[in-house]
Amino acid sequence: MTQTTRMALIQRLLDGGFPWMKFPGGLEHEFLTANGAQRRRHFIVSSLIALLVFNGFLIVDYLMLRDVFQLAAVLRLGVFTPICISSLVLIWHLPTVRALWVLDALVLISGLLAAATLAYVLSITHSPMSVFYHVGFTVVIVYGNIVQRLRFWYAMVFSLVIFCMHVVGIVLLPIFSERLLLPIMSMVAGTAIFSLTANYALERDERRRFLLTLRERELVGRLSEINLKLQELSRVDVLTELFNRRHFQEYLQDAWSRARGDGGEVAIIMIDVDHFKAYNDHYGHPAGDKCLRQVAAALQASLRRPGDMVARFGGEEFIAVLPQTSLAVAVQAAERIRKAVEGLAMPHEKSDTAPVLTVSVGVACSKADGALASPDALISEADQALYRAKHQGRNLVCAAEQS
Repeated sequence: MTQTTRMALIQRLLDGGFPWMKFPGGLEHEFLTANGAQRRRHFIVSSLIALLVFNGFLIVDYLMLRDVFQLAAVLRLGVFTPICISSLVLIWHLPTVRALWVLDALVLISGLLAAATLAYVLSITHSPMSVFYHVGFTVVIVYGNIVQRLRFWYAMVFSLVIFCMHVVGIVLLPIFSERLLLPIMSMVAGTAIFSLTANYALERDERRRFLLTLRERELVGRLSEINLKLQELSRVDVLTELFNRRHFQEYLQDAWSRARGDGGEVAIIMIDVDHFKAYNDHYGHPAGDKCLRQVAAALQASLRRPGDMVARFGGEEFIAVLPQTSLAVAVQAAERIRKAVEGLAMPHEKSDTAPVLTVSVGVACSKADGALASPDALISEADQALYRAKHQGRNLVCAAEQS
């Protein structure tokens, strides 16, 4: 998979989502192994805590099922606990990559074994309090779905099996009160549904963070390469320390080529300082230079994504390219720019627009794979939008119709 194709896939997943909780190709394996050491550490710590809680329920056994308390103690301390500790020791000594694929399996097995312990105790007790003992199944479900954060589809299977154990326990328990049947079943089912909902949200957010991290790494890597080339070829405007027009043209062409490959959009924002000649004549050239540097810093701070780039286009004009950006998002960025410059509150006594320095902004956006679309045509549309902003009173954002 090429870098361009990989970036397009990541962006498509971020935009369209992944409702089935699975990434295509090798991206799924990369996700599962991305935080191996952290996931293994979480598994071990949470398992130890869960084991303490599980054995702590011996108090409940003593209070509710005193007739089988000794058997419950043997099952919890003599069977379940040694198996769990042995599994944790095994996981601790296995290499991270090899251990990852067995973590979910161990959570499933340990959870089902805990539920089986409850079910067996329920099947032989004669205590009238045993009907309330089914609450223990909700604890097991929460353990697998929330505490251990099983992958969603594992959690679905886990919850279904636990619920079936619960239902079988009701059927086999001869003293189960019919009045408590619906409340108890509803509680266990509700716990399964709510915990699965939380489990789904947790995994969705985890997958999204993973994609965002990958995209950021790719963009930072590309930008680092570009910055090195810029330093070698002196493509930075000396006055404003922004990229110059030469670099802007090449960056736009590169962004356009990538967008054409994946059918994406490219947006252009063109900015002009209102009445700058009058500002320069009134306050002097040193003040004019300082003004341009402050405007440049405001523009840079207003563009939030790693792939966005702003350059000095010439004189008091600036231009920004926003790869993979819709017209609506570009207009929002343009409005941030306009407000940021106005918020600098630099006095401009010779302005017919406002008592402070302002800018006019034109925005254009186009799909790179359009029949008549081109980088030059996009710049021309942004320039025409800027022209309208000036003639409509300045200190405005105007957008061209999307092509």
